[in-house]
Amino acid sequence: MSGPFYSVGILEDNFRMRAHFTRIVERSERLTLCFEAETLAEARQTFAELKSAGSPCDICLVDLQLPDGNGVEFVSELQDTPNTHALILTVLGDKVSVLAALQAGAQGYLLKDSSAAEIEQAVLSVMRGANPISPQAATHLLSLLDSAPTPATSQSVTKPGSLSGDEKPLITERERDVLTMFSRGLSYQETADVLGIRINTVREYTKSIYRKLSVHSRNEAIFEALQQGWISVS
Repeated sequence: MSGPFYSVGILEDNFRMRAHFTRIVERSERLTLCFEAETLAEARQTFAELKSAGSPCDICLVDLQLPDGNGVEFVSELQDTPNTHALILTVLGDKVSVLAALQAGAQGYLLKDSSAAEIEQAVLSVMRGANPISPQAATHLLSLLDSAPTPATSQSVTKPGSLSGDEKPLITERERDVLTMFSRGLSYQETADVLGIRINTVREYTKSIYRKLSVHSRNEAIFEALQQGWISVS
């Protein structure tokens, strides 16, 4: 298997599950173990030391239910390290847990009954810019559409000055195209290919979207766009 190598941190309080995830990483031809932690405090300390040394891991597998807190806290803190991603691995598939984790900045959400192959592929997918989500968790994302307003017309999306002072600024038509691609799980490169633009252009659009919506992750941007009716999931 060819491709870049990625370092993986594991935050999981259950010894057997932690050992299981560790074996998945160690058996992979493209993954290496960066650290494993049992508690939120241990993960914070270890990650801080790695970051201080200039070698933070590429991605962290994060459980939600921990002895000293919730994994969502750790995911949120990881947003201060842009090159480190977060993939949730949990037994919790309820709406509150799913949305809280994704809104905190997690790039993916899997249930622990996922196979070893599914977990490895999910890690690699996140590193490619995709957002792997277990089917049970995905149903909660679709439920957002039930409460979303009727999608705005193309003109209203690009027309400046049509929002009140309390509303977020409108995105452009092209930014909506990028968000639509992201909502379908496409990576930066795949989005660039579909839209016929350069990957750096996609990155610039993404930065603009984050700035306008005051968000820090693709999932947050997708949620906001869904709620505003700017995009729909098909």
